[in-house]
Amino acid sequence: MVECVTLETNHLFEGNPLSAQHKLRYESITKRNNWNVPFVRDMEYDNYDNPASYYLVNRNSFGRATGVSRLCSTSRPYMLEEHFPHLISKRPIPKDESIWETTRFCVDHNLPHNERKRILHKLVIAKLEFALDRDIKEIVAVTYPVLWRTIFIDSGWPAEWLGEVCKSDEGLKIVAGSLKVSQKTLANVRKTTGIKEKLIRYGQEKSVQQLTNRGAA
Repeated sequence: MVECVTLETNHLFEGNPLSAQHKLRYESITKRNNWNVPFVRDMEYDNYDNPASYYLVNRNSFGRATGVSRLCSTSRPYMLEEHFPHLISKRPIPKDESIWETTRFCVDHNLPHNERKRILHKLVIAKLEFALDRDIKEIVAVTYPVLWRTIFIDSGWPAEWLGEVCKSDEGLKIVAGSLKVSQKTLANVRKTTGIKEKLIRYGQEKSVQQLTNRGAA
């Protein structure tokens, strides 16, 4: 399963998935990619880690995050709007509760290739499930063209570019894109990846079990 966690619901899950995803981000972003981003006690964070953010977290049996992704509504301040507005040239900058941004997509690079690919596919499906559950119509992001292809397009989720390919401050190619959300797209991603079961969990399962146990005590 993939856990959908917020600051408000973190206690509904075993262990601490919120902390686990910050730690994987530190390993993937701060240490491996040498991004100049803040961190504390081996946990990476930025201005968009706040009570309004949602996190998709895939964890192993030891509670360690092996894949993560963050989602934020464009109705609030978000990364593409505040830091990369020049990448959006084909339409107005999104600002709508039905349009969300995805950022901080990480998969543990120490895992075998097939396992990394499986986790990547699970996160993509969970992202679609989350969007459909919340009546989100579109997800936007900025990343490298190769990651657009590896993460989304090769998984069966086509992307539309919001502007031209540009170079980041580090000299790397980046592009902003849009992912339309629909049941048809989810069905296509399930067919492409071979993952048929519903993956996303919101934590209520644990809270219901706790209430049942208390009632029986």
